[in-house]
Amino acid sequence: MTNNKRKQAAIDENDGVPLKRKATEQQFNQSKTETAKKDSQDKTNIYQSAKTVFRRAAVPSRLIGRGQERETISQFWRDHVLSNKPGCLYISGMPGTGKTAMLTEVMRAMENEIDQLDFTVKTVMINCMSMKEPKQIYVKLVESWKSTNAVVQADVIKQAHELMNAKKDVLNVVVLDEIDSLKTKEQDVLYKVFEWASLPNSRLVLIGIANALDLTDRILPRLRAKNCEPQLLNFNPYTVSEISCIIKDRLYSLVDNPTKDTPLPLFQPAAIELCSRKVAASMGDLRTALDICRQAVELAEMEQKKLILSDKNQNIPESKVTIGHVMKVLNFVFGNPTVQKLKQLSLPQKVVLVVFSIMQKSNKQITLGKFREQYSSIFTDNRDNLITGVSRTELNDLLSMLETASILSLGKNKEERARKIQLHAQENEIIQMVEDMPILKNWMIERLKERGLQ
Repeated sequence: MTNNKRKQAAIDENDGVPLKRKATEQQFNQSKTETAKKDSQDKTNIYQSAKTVFRRAAVPSRLIGRGQERETISQFWRDHVLSNKPGCLYISGMPGTGKTAMLTEVMRAMENEIDQLDFTVKTVMINCMSMKEPKQIYVKLVESWKSTNAVVQADVIKQAHELMNAKKDVLNVVVLDEIDSLKTKEQDVLYKVFEWASLPNSRLVLIGIANALDLTDRILPRLRAKNCEPQLLNFNPYTVSEISCIIKDRLYSLVDNPTKDTPLPLFQPAAIELCSRKVAASMGDLRTALDICRQAVELAEMEQKKLILSDKNQNIPESKVTIGHVMKVLNFVFGNPTVQKLKQLSLPQKVVLVVFSIMQKSNKQITLGKFREQYSSIFTDNRDNLITGVSRTELNDLLSMLETASILSLGKNKEERARKIQLHAQENEIIQMVEDMPILKNWMIERLKERGLQ
């Protein structure tokens, strides 16, 4: 091959650019694109991580605040469990005040001390909401202490009492969460378990947790007469300072090895202050504060995505959660007429309401289990990719947010699947919600036709 032909072979015939230089430019542009894409993904990841730490079900590495309550529970544990003495503690407080979480953390902190004892501690934690009837508590205790499911129902109370005191070198710790649900007309179950823990030679330490503040005054007057009244501990609603500290702690968990000089990630401090003050002034329910923060993060995330789409270089800082974002969520949660509130929902939230509205056409009562099944079925059968479903975890998050906004409510039941869902929006309000969304409106009509409801 001549020198001229070699030179010609090294030139792209379409644009006259040397192939070597063109390849270098392509590599540079590809690298530039990949870098921008990675930066975009990194910005998106922090929003996803933030939404995860603000989930109700998220378990923080440590609990912030509640110092007095922590010390009371710890002292009870030392006086009774570590000292091998019977006793009972009744923990009360409004929902979302951290009762169960604090007890669980104290128990975890005491594990090393329990391992060094010269007697055995057997701990059983029971959520009483899972009991179909109060007396099943005895069955659960026998199953736990005997490590078997073969329980003779006829004499289960006697079995439980005998097993509880069978071994003098074993101390049985029983935690009854949601103890309110054990209430019966005669209160026999509650009387029995509290009395067992109050007997001098008992091998039982009982800890009851409930939302009722006056259980012993209103439900268990006989305990006082028998000198069986438990030690009482009430969890007050969270204060502004406590809510603010918890939110900041969860945000700092997004940072590797944060110090006192580390800037607060993602949130403006004033936005946290606004959220904390509003929630503390209402119910002091931490779960509401977490829901508000999660929704505010979603607003900031949407804002960030719009900026990335509009900026070709994608070289833009992450959008922080501002007072404006939090105020928008607060107005949505605590104010606004129903239709206006519905129109402000995200698409996945609107889809949940549409599915529920469809189910209401043929079901008077809708349970959580039925709703999950129907929701899953609709998106399994539906081939339309324009409207898609979400995972079960995300569906639970959506329901929590809708409950926080008082758009629906989840009733209590001993079985989670059997919890009834009550929609507080009317059918005509759901129709108005989708009126200016042709795709969702048509999707709703198609689903109704499939079920012969249109």
